[in-house]
Amino acid sequence: MLNSTKNISSDINVHSEKLEEVTGFKYFGVTFPKDGTSNDEVRIRINMASASMVRLSMLCKNSSIS
Repeated sequence: MLNSTKNISSDINVHSEKLEEVTGFKYFGVTFPKDGTSNDEVRIRINMASASMVRLSMLCKNSSIS
């Protein structure tokens, strides 16, 4: 994968074998898309935070917990 905001492809060969080009990959839990933007990663993290807040608010509203 060539990380660029422009639509560029490249041919990379290792021992005469062409490597597969991917549109994105995940590294240490962070998604790196081909276009180099972080919009999807921000959206994913906001959704994860929202889900955590919903679970936390349900826990706080539970009357059986003091």
